Amino acid sequence: MGLVTGKNSIWRRSQACLAIFAVIFCSGAFPTMVSAEQFSSSEVRVIRPRFFSKSGRLETSAQMSVVMNQSFIYTYLATGILDFHFSESIAIEGAGAFGLTIDKDDKKNLDSNFKIKTEILRTKYFAEGGLLYTPIYGKYQLSSGALIYLDLFVAAGGGMTGVEYLYDHCPKPSDVPSDVTVTAPPAAKTASYPTGFLGLGQRVFLDKNVSLRWDIRSHFFSYNKGDGACDPLTADTSSGTQTNITMQLGAGYFL
Repeated sequence: MGLVTGKNSIWRRSQACLAIFAVIFCSGAFPTMVSAEQFSSSEVRVIRPRFFSKSGRLETSAQMSVVMNQSFIYTYLATGILDFHFSESIAIEGAGAFGLTIDKDDKKNLDSNFKIKTEILRTKYFAEGGLLYTPIYGKYQLSSGALIYLDLFVAAGGGMTGVEYLYDHCPKPSDVPSDVTVTAPPAAKTASYPTGFLGLGQRVFLDKNVSLRWDIRSHFFSYNKGDGACDPLTADTSSGTQTNITMQLGAGYFL
């Protein structure tokens, strides 16, 4: 009888433990096992503070500018930019560029094969000042997990553009028959014209001081057609307009 009573006691205790375990499990005291499919439609986002600050800082930039909308010449300009950022979105800018032009083969072929002279406005320099507005600051995460910090800005302002006149489109006395009289071409010169510009650009930050930068800018100005005339006495003194579209690539450093 004692053995049977012992077996009954053990059985009752086992039943009590199972009942307690069932109550705890159903109440959620133990974590519920879930599958990855339950989160397949969810996105996990990590909000990080602003990594790069521009407020109250001076930015220096060096760029190479290329005039992209010229048919017969290549124009390359070494460009320096100085920006002071009053806030994260507003800055003032001063920029200067100086460069050279190279004739394309099309221009040379027209001259040598067809005796066609092309009159060209060669950009020698520009000096401009303006305002920058940066409405967008963003981050892009690579598949490796690394973050790229960048911003996007617009620019507007004015200044001066220097146009170099070589007068290589003018006939020389040696190029015409002896019975034809022509005036010798004027000496080469550079004339300056008031200029306005509009631009769009972006910085990609490498660290808290260094960034890669690109700009696309439209520089527009009015010039005197008589400045490029071969004979000043018969020159057309009306005005013309010119727009130079520049692509500018370089790097910046924040002090």
